[in-house]
Amino acid sequence: MKIRRYMANNMQEAIQKVKVDLGTDAVILNTRKVKRPGFLSFLRSPLIEVLASVEEEENEVRTLADVANPKVEELENKVKNMESMLDKIYQQMSEMQRNPSNNSNNIKEDTTSKIYKVFVDNMKQNDVDDAVIDEILKSLKEQGIDNNSNVNEVFAIFKKELMNRLGVSEQIKVDNSKPKVIIFLGPTGVGKTTTLAKIAANFMIKEGKKVGLITADTYRIAAVEQLKTYSEIMGTPITVIYSPKEMKDAIKKNSDAELILIDTPGKSHRNKKHFDEIKEIYKAAEPDETYLLISATTKPKDCKDIINAYSFVDNYKLIFTKVDETSSLGVLLNVREFTGKPLSYVTTGQSVPDDIEIADVESISKKLLGNS
Repeated sequence: MKIRRYMANNMQEAIQKVKVDLGTDAVILNTRKVKRPGFLSFLRSPLIEVLASVEEEENEVRTLADVANPKVEELENKVKNMESMLDKIYQQMSEMQRNPSNNSNNIKEDTTSKIYKVFVDNMKQNDVDDAVIDEILKSLKEQGIDNNSNVNEVFAIFKKELMNRLGVSEQIKVDNSKPKVIIFLGPTGVGKTTTLAKIAANFMIKEGKKVGLITADTYRIAAVEQLKTYSEIMGTPITVIYSPKEMKDAIKKNSDAELILIDTPGKSHRNKKHFDEIKEIYKAAEPDETYLLISATTKPKDCKDIINAYSFVDNYKLIFTKVDETSSLGVLLNVREFTGKPLSYVTTGQSVPDDIEIADVESISKKLLGNS
């Protein structure tokens, strides 16, 4: 792997240097501002330092063993995961046999087998709502699933059901006919500003799109400064608005962009006066797409309150943040079931632009069933 460091006046110049030197397959590892050398450096904007890498092509002929090794390793990992899951199931079933009173009162013996109960318990440990679990079991019963299937078959049945319920994750797509306007909504502290910056950076760096940023989050000075810093690093404009009436002009100002991303204040849905302003900002933006952000660490009751508060939005997609801060992913399935809205992205840390990805419904389903 080649790793190179580049210095440039702005992010666009740095990316151009990376492309020329390492090619279009290069990956940006890190970016930071660097003070210019010289006595009067404080009067000039800082340089942008970019660390980039690219995989080197192998010149040697690969042997059959070399080709096979990754597949063997992948198979070994799958076997280890399955062995771990079976061991966990065995332990849980042994515990149920020793302590029958610990079994879920909501599950009747004639509805499901002990193996079913194991997966139900795993979903409960992941904070999947009882009503959602009941719907899952009802669906499986209506499908006439054989309760006497072996562990692998039952796991596959549950996984398929969960994947169907989670649906197909949808991501942002940009066409060149007109600027796509996207607004991000969500409660205080959910990570809207950082998530917006990750999406902006990915579209600029990986897809070469021109992105415009608008922020209406003027209640938190830190949020404005944070987004301004990101905009400077990426070399993209940012427009700050102080009232919903300024939204139209701000969008028009960014009419040459292919993608316009709008950050909004994180108002408490319990404060009616402040929350009414969110509604006005949303109405003025007339976005092409709306994304509601919810932290994966949010309590079930608070999730329902947030969903109800944003019911004024007809169509939106779901982004779950702070997935790395919890071992329980039940909130993803619960919110998807309660809203019927499609999943989109999940964020897994604070690093920009790396810690964001399309929600992997198969991986989420496995984790909800206890197979990590």
